[in-house]
Amino acid sequence: MSSYLVAEWTRSAGYADTGIRADGYAEAEAAAARKHRTDGASSRYLPMSLVRAIELGAVWGGSR
Repeated sequence: MSSYLVAEWTRSAGYADTGIRADGYAEAEAAAARKHRTDGASSRYLPMSLVRAIELGAVWGGSR
């Protein structure tokens, strides 16, 4: 299971999951930078831990 993800942030919608996962923070940070370069500056792409993403509502926590 990946420990980090890339979340998209927009002023109007808040945080959303991009579906990008990474095993380390540096890998997630690099993926966020690539996403920002390809998709433009309309959104911010932020690397964060899975726990923090759940706290912010970017992804839902749940049990299997």
